[in-house]
Amino acid sequence: MAKIRTLIRRILIFFVHFIRTKIYGMHIHPSALISLKANLDKTNPKGIYIGSKTVITGNVTILTHNYVMGDGTFVDTKIGDNVFIGTHTVIMPGLTIGNNIIIGAGSVVTKDIEDFSIVAGNPAKLIRKDENIGEYGQFKKLD
Repeated sequence: MAKIRTLIRRILIFFVHFIRTKIYGMHIHPSALISLKANLDKTNPKGIYIGSKTVITGNVTILTHNYVMGDGTFVDTKIGDNVFIGTHTVIMPGLTIGNNIIIGAGSVVTKDIEDFSIVAGNPAKLIRKDENIGEYGQFKKLD
C-alpha cells in the first residue's frame, strides 16, 4: 500500500510541476522540492525563479506582485540553489535570495539575502553566515 501511495504522490508532484512550469510559466528547476501546500503567486507566475536543490516546505508564500502602489507592480522574485525555506514563511516581492541559505520557519523575508546565510524572524534577520551549508539546506559533514 505504501508503494502505491508513494507512486501516486510522485505522479501528482510531477503533474503539479508540469502545470507550474509549462502552463503558468514559472522558472522552477526540476530538482527543486516544493510542497503541494506552498503558495506560489499566480498573479505574476513568470516572475518566480527557483534554483536547483531548493526545498520549499508547506504554507510558504512567494509573492511577485505589489498592489500597494496603486497600479500593480510586477517584479521577479528569485530563489537561488540549495535553499531551505521553513514552513509558514512569506517571501515578499522583488527579492533575490542567494545560494546555500536556510530561512527559519515563520519568517517574513523583506530584504535580499546573501549567500551562505541563516536568517529567521519577522522581519527576517541574519542569524549567522556559515560556509558549511550544503545541498537541501543541510550542513556539510566536516572531516
